[in-house]
Amino acid sequence: MPKPVTPLVGCDVFVLNERSAVLLIQRADNGLWALPGGCHDLGETPKECAERECREESGYEVEVTDLLGVWSSNRYEYVHYPWKENEFCHLFFRARLTGGEMKTSSESTKVGWFPEDDLPSFSDGHETRVRFAFDASKNQNLKPHFE
Repeated sequence: MPKPVTPLVGCDVFVLNERSAVLLIQRADNGLWALPGGCHDLGETPKECAERECREESGYEVEVTDLLGVWSSNRYEYVHYPWKENEFCHLFFRARLTGGEMKTSSESTKVGWFPEDDLPSFSDGHETRVRFAFDASKNQNLKPHFE
């Protein structure tokens, strides 16, 4: 039996600071802004993945607190994403800042905090998740999204 061909699992975090601004990274591969996150590695949990990816891409330490939802790359158009042959299942978490300091990586050229009314241009699929998370931060009864 051949090895299964399945979507990659990505784990992203939504982190707000004390001014209710969201943490975003500017991607090195396409120059657009995105939530900190990335592909799930073997041997780690989705929570561990999300926390690790945030630390690696932004320099900030976070603790995942809630699941905001599950998104599929089948529901948005790849325009700027460089690896268009892949499908992703995005696990999207709310997290709280616990430490660290702003720094870039090989995957991020800038790190920034953005208020809801002044968001930058997003990499494919990220704007929908960010807007959902802002809505969820104002409405604690909003159930996690899934598709």
